[in-house]
Amino acid sequence: MIVYKDYVTFSILGEEINLISDETDYGQITFAEIGGQYFYRGQVQPNVSAAISAWQDIFGREVTMQELHQVMIDNHLSSEAI
Repeated sequence: MIVYKDYVTFSILGEEINLISDETDYGQITFAEIGGQYFYRGQVQPNVSAAISAWQDIFGREVTMQELHQVMIDNHLSSEAI
């Protein structure tokens, strides 16, 4: 049996966000899965920016600059030295 991981995962302030994206006849569509619930994100690329945007919409607040820096470190997109 072969199992494919067809999503990307980001850690946003302690929450695991899976972005599931597929190319359709109408363009690329993306869903965010958080805590077993799925949220339609529309035609966005499945990247850290989309994960942050989903987190902000779901939790109803903006990520601060300090939190953004930590998110980048947590997802290995920046080092702590910066």
